[in-house]
Amino acid sequence: MFQKQLKKLDRQVAVQILEDMDCLKDDPLQSSVHDDPRARKLGLRYIKVAHDWRLFFRMKDQQVLVEFVFHRESAYEEAARYLCSMKL
Repeated sequence: MFQKQLKKLDRQVAVQILEDMDCLKDDPLQSSVHDDPRARKLGLRYIKVAHDWRLFFRMKDQQVLVEFVFHRESAYEEAARYLCSMKL
């Protein structure tokens, strides 16, 4: 889902998101935990990227798995909708 979303964004925004993601290489746990029981069950976390965007990801062993990115105005509602669709 993330790659499809990234392709649809303005090129400058997409580049900034990718640059901001570099912080996950150093310390992915510096991120915030999404405040939703279903998100906690998945271990879903997020960071702020490109000023107004939220990048949601989860950890699997030592790997960072990027799930999706949404603009801050709708990020938490979209994340909740995504989690509902997973039927956790």
